[in-house]
Amino acid sequence: MNCQTIWLSVICSFFLCTVKAQLLPKSAVSAAIGKMSKELKDHYVYPQKGVAIADHLTKSYKAGKFLSASSWKEFADTVTKCLQDYSHDGHLYVRYDTALSRELSKQQSETSKENKVLESNEEKSDPFFYSPSAADRKYGFDSIGITADNIGYIHLSEINISRKSLPTLYKAMTSVAGTRALIIDLRDNGGGGSDTGAVFESFFLPEKTPLITFISRTGERTTDSTVSWLKEKRYDRPVFILINNKTASAAEAFTFAMKRTGRATVIGQPSAGAANMNAWFPINEHIFISVSEMAPVWHGTTETWERQGIQPDCRAVTEGEITSCIQKKIGSSQFKK
Repeated sequence: MNCQTIWLSVICSFFLCTVKAQLLPKSAVSAAIGKMSKELKDHYVYPQKGVAIADHLTKSYKAGKFLSASSWKEFADTVTKCLQDYSHDGHLYVRYDTALSRELSKQQSETSKENKVLESNEEKSDPFFYSPSAADRKYGFDSIGITADNIGYIHLSEINISRKSLPTLYKAMTSVAGTRALIIDLRDNGGGGSDTGAVFESFFLPEKTPLITFISRTGERTTDSTVSWLKEKRYDRPVFILINNKTASAAEAFTFAMKRTGRATVIGQPSAGAANMNAWFPINEHIFISVSEMAPVWHGTTETWERQGIQPDCRAVTEGEITSCIQKKIGSSQFKK
């Protein structure tokens, strides 16, 4: 063996050892898979399906599918693809987020202790609604305006309705109160939620209007209705909601309710079809898993948008097509994002 061959062998050996050293510890991966499987079996909205998904995850791990991951982000992405390919559930995913995972673990630890009824503790209960980053994102209210022909426009990047965000919602609705029609742009809105009930819908519908029923894994049913405590002025003019294939979850729920009650005209492309209500569970200090806990249907029916999406009343992609859809309802108008 000549010197060049020996040198190449040394380089290759060093490279292989370096790559191997960079892989996630097998014991940590095993523990993560075990914890995810448990959360699926304990919390998934459909118990039998939850067991089946957990078993598929475990089998995939035993087949070596996740052992090549060199980072927790890569691991999370690979597991997410595995879970979604098998379950076809858009709310079932694993995310790499060290700060949020640690916060979720802290909350989980605190909930095992006695509950303290303090406002400061309540606001720590859900970082999506009450963390500083939620305010930094303006609670999803990206832009608010009025067109030259007096049509209001609200662009929401997420649905984030809470005690903290109510003033932002009120301000947005006040600013468009005098318009002759309102466009609510939910394109690319991946969802979110509300911890104060169906407040947004309450601006457009009579109080105590039953909307969506959520069914738990035990069969318990909870129906969401418009609130009776809203003192702000209702909006009674035509409403148009813009959606596309990235409109999902809570953004779809709002659209579904407004369309089903006949209160809004939906314009755009079919939505994502991600209906289930999910919860986050920490797996370790780096990753957490999202598990579907409840299945929504329209009250008194079995109607849902899960996996089929919401179909627009008027299909449109371009500004010109959107304008045409609006003109059919209210006459002259010019839509510009």
